[in-house]
Amino acid sequence: MVLNYTVSLIMAPLIAAIVIAVVWMKRDKYRYPQLISSFVLGMFSILVVVLFMSIADQYYLNEFRNLRRQIFYSFVVMGLGSELGKFIILRYHNFNKSSFNGPLDGIVYSVMISMGFAFISNILYFLLPYYTEIDFLYAITIVFANLFFAIIMGFFVGIAKTRENKFVDSMTGLLAASFFHALFNFCFITKDIRLLFFLGIGTFVIAIMLYYKAYEMNQDHKRIKKE
Repeated sequence: MVLNYTVSLIMAPLIAAIVIAVVWMKRDKYRYPQLISSFVLGMFSILVVVLFMSIADQYYLNEFRNLRRQIFYSFVVMGLGSELGKFIILRYHNFNKSSFNGPLDGIVYSVMISMGFAFISNILYFLLPYYTEIDFLYAITIVFANLFFAIIMGFFVGIAKTRENKFVDSMTGLLAASFFHALFNFCFITKDIRLLFFLGIGTFVIAIMLYYKAYEMNQDHKRIKKE
């Protein structure tokens, strides 16, 4: 059990450290303060979903007596609530910085925010009396899930930086990430491990495709600047 606790708690900071190491290898040292502040602010972004959960608790919406309540709680409270806090930081803290130039930058900062969120989320998951049973499968997979959601949101918010209709692209990122986060939470509410397995594969493939597209766009941007 101690090993499970340790692994679930160190994974998010470890992924964040890997991102910083990659940036260090590319010698983009001017990004360090913003990367660290993104991680820290990501920890505070959990206040939004905590607020959503508190409101749901006040109106007994966390009593899953039927499928409609399960869907509502998954999609509105956990899905939108979790991603909205991260989106606010990405869109209004990182978006207008000079180091934010497109989808790849959006992904990098979104991942740092999400790792801060996942780190504090697991700490609260273990400490809050709200959770009477600890599911270590959830505690471990939530980190990787947030990584994939971050790539999806970061890509579309990053696209918004390069196009005129920023609102549509930004909302696409928020709603897409919220949708996948909601499905992830729905799998655990319904204890549907098979659905979780297929969701994990699908989200992973989408995240890899979006990251590759963002990388290609970044390379094209560099090539144009050199010309």
